[in-house]
Amino acid sequence: MSGPISPGLRSGSLPVLVALMTMLAGLALAGLTGIQALAESWNTAAQSSATIEIPTDADHAQSRTDHLLKTLHETPGVTDTKLLTPEKVRSLLAPWLGETDDKAGKPPALSLPAVLVVRHEHGIDLEAVVHALFPEAIIEEDMRWSIRLQRLGSSLVGCAWLAVSLIAAVAVLSVGITVRRSVSAQRRAVEIIHAIGATDRQISGKIARRAAGLSLLGGIMGLGALAPILMFLARLLAPFQDQNAQPPPPADTLAAWSATLSVLPHSLLEMLASLPFLAALLGWLTAQSVVLVWLRRLP
Repeated sequence: MSGPISPGLRSGSLPVLVALMTMLAGLALAGLTGIQALAESWNTAAQSSATIEIPTDADHAQSRTDHLLKTLHETPGVTDTKLLTPEKVRSLLAPWLGETDDKAGKPPALSLPAVLVVRHEHGIDLEAVVHALFPEAIIEEDMRWSIRLQRLGSSLVGCAWLAVSLIAAVAVLSVGITVRRSVSAQRRAVEIIHAIGATDRQISGKIARRAAGLSLLGGIMGLGALAPILMFLARLLAPFQDQNAQPPPPADTLAAWSATLSVLPHSLLEMLASLPFLAALLGWLTAQSVVLVWLRRLP
């Protein structure tokens, strides 16, 4: 008689729901990690660099440029100064100005400026130093974009965290509805064992353990389904991680696919590995809360 009247969580849809939520959470965490890395890259690239354009048709341009380079090298706070070659400048401007045929001896249609790339520490008044020697120079200070890029990156990270939070909320709501429907369908069995002395904690504990087990199973299923997608994305993003790195081997073996996991950050892998256990914890807490509230409303 104990088997038929023993209430429990009887829902085959719960593992599927948790698996889908795990996949969504994994994709959101992967996007969050990528956005954080991109925001950090933006901030690092823009916080200490400036571009100086020097007109080459100015009076004594070459000597004044050499004097400016020497002064910048001796200026405290300037960490690096690089003068781009004319070929490099033409290459950078080619999409807008068109190619120039130097081998044919044809001069460029425009007088291209000399370009300096200066890296410096925060707080130095680079504009005052440059304009004191070369008033015609044009300075594009990348540091002014640092705050804007930082705000943009922070907003994107906030949106990603919001997406993760919404997915967690939807998962809790789905588990709660599933548990409540399953318990409500066994109302008569619950009333019987409750009447013969079973406490609310005993009933909710049994159902919560079952919910945690099903949630853990669903989390593992979702992580398994997500793994090929993440490895495929990792292979696509591998060239952007290090331009000098060798391309990943052809994905014709399981070992080749597994090797692509090294492209993913360790922090992301740790978060992904914790998803099934977080799903089990959420399932246990949700089931405990839902069942206890439901039991206390019984007559």
